[in-house]
Amino acid sequence: MFKKLLLLTAVLVMAFAVTSSAKDLTGRFGLGYYESEAPVGIRYWVNEKVGIDGGLGFWSQDGFAELDDQGQPTGETTSATRFWISAGVPYVLYPTDRANFMFRPGVLFGVFDEDYYDPKTRVLIQLHLVAEVFFGDHFSLEAAHGVNIDMQTPAADDADSMMDFGTASGSITQLGFHFYF
Repeated sequence: MFKKLLLLTAVLVMAFAVTSSAKDLTGRFGLGYYESEAPVGIRYWVNEKVGIDGGLGFWSQDGFAELDDQGQPTGETTSATRFWISAGVPYVLYPTDRANFMFRPGVLFGVFDEDYYDPKTRVLIQLHLVAEVFFGDHFSLEAAHGVNIDMQTPAADDADSMMDFGTASGSITQLGFHFYF
């Protein structure tokens, strides 16, 4: 464990040593993503403080076993499809030489066309604090934490909609990135 921590520390120190100063990205586009559910994304910087994020995600698979009311396979197969759209507005609160500390309100909207998955729609409102660290002139990684409001509409007509409120964060496997042009 100690060796892994030492290796990770060494990699981070080297990475920060080669980072350049945070750039004025006004008018630049960045390809990448903020949401892993909507990984085909773009960021455009309107000015030095405000950007606009957008992302799309799609997943489809055939051959799922249909289940009866007790959860047992019926012998029939079905398909499953999910579609996600993401939007956000990153606002730079504190720029530094190699990073931007931002507030990013955003929304993630999902539609699910599948029998085994409940809900049918999901809206996730996000109020996140984000650190975007630049590696060179074009590449950045970002991590976030904050608060989410999660609203779900169930597939069953007789079921009630649901709303959850809670904190959110990302792990090392959920980092976003952008490559700026």
